[in-house]
Amino acid sequence: MPFEKASLLWNLTWDADWTTAVTFIGNTKRLAAGNNLGEILLWDLPEKASASDPAPLPSLQFVGHTNCVTRLISTRDGKELFSSSYDHSIRKWDPNVKPTESPQKITLNARAIADAEARKRNGAKVPPPLTAEIKTVKDSVVYPLHKEWISTMSISSDEALLISGDDQGNIVLSDRKTGKEKLRWKVKGWVYSVAISPDKNRIFASERFTLVFDSGRHSGTKLYDGTGKIIKDLEPEYKGFHMSSSAFSNDGKYLAIGRGGEADGKIWILNAQDGKKIHELSPMHQYGVTDLAFHPNGKHLLSTGRDTVIRIWEVSSGKLVKELGKPRGGQFKDWLHALSISADGRWVAAADMIGGVQVWDLGE
Repeated sequence: MPFEKASLLWNLTWDADWTTAVTFIGNTKRLAAGNNLGEILLWDLPEKASASDPAPLPSLQFVGHTNCVTRLISTRDGKELFSSSYDHSIRKWDPNVKPTESPQKITLNARAIADAEARKRNGAKVPPPLTAEIKTVKDSVVYPLHKEWISTMSISSDEALLISGDDQGNIVLSDRKTGKEKLRWKVKGWVYSVAISPDKNRIFASERFTLVFDSGRHSGTKLYDGTGKIIKDLEPEYKGFHMSSSAFSNDGKYLAIGRGGEADGKIWILNAQDGKKIHELSPMHQYGVTDLAFHPNGKHLLSTGRDTVIRIWEVSSGKLVKELGKPRGGQFKDWLHALSISADGRWVAAADMIGGVQVWDLGE
């Protein structure tokens, strides 16, 4: 049975704040993660590992963002790392740069120590500090394409284009190498998720906003062509559903979309050409889906959500193949924010809200 031997390798501790984004670097096991403060760390993970090995420590930090990192994307050659943020910027980093500044010591479990200190009277044990010597990278190229929170970002499979969306409703296609804007259009709501098909002729975008003081809601789910023209409005079928996650399959045949917000997280697999539903997956992610990623083998889809589990689905049948992890708490406690699958398909990493990154060996 596929993924039968999947097992947790490590929980990489980093509790400065919510860990919100994650990506493997190129075809290596190097791993970058971003958090709610705008910080980005990089771990050099061993190519071969077991759960009995000590958890690796980060070696680099990328300094520049001043607000939450919403997405991280690496090019396949591992030479460029892109980050999007609520600070209105997309930044391009060199993960292979040799820092010239002296390493700094940081405490990776500082929040756990502070929490234990506050509960000392109740008998809480204060954990020893987990420290790492980390070099700092400050140089980056800024792509000033947005003037509002950038909520989502994706890349075309040929790596020629970035697509990004913000809370003003702007969807922007830009040249990956230069950051030059190629196309822009505006939707009514906040852009919630974007994805671009391998042939770049299909673009999925979802939108939403919720009025704070009443029950008024707006949602939008659409397929566009490469010029930003609507091919199909999917909203009548998914009315009121806030689609927080989307991904095209590697062969361009399928589009996976997932419902977010605070509702039960349904996932659908659609025909990427016309948007017709092929499968509705079950069981749902309780409280909402946060990320979707197709496995490099083309046969499986991985999902995660606010229920803190990772699920592996068979694309052809829509059947659940494997579930990784167990629900820990609730929708306001323990989200897994994002997924990344290593290029060889053997490992998956998940950005963990409690402060760190889960790394799983898929056993393939």
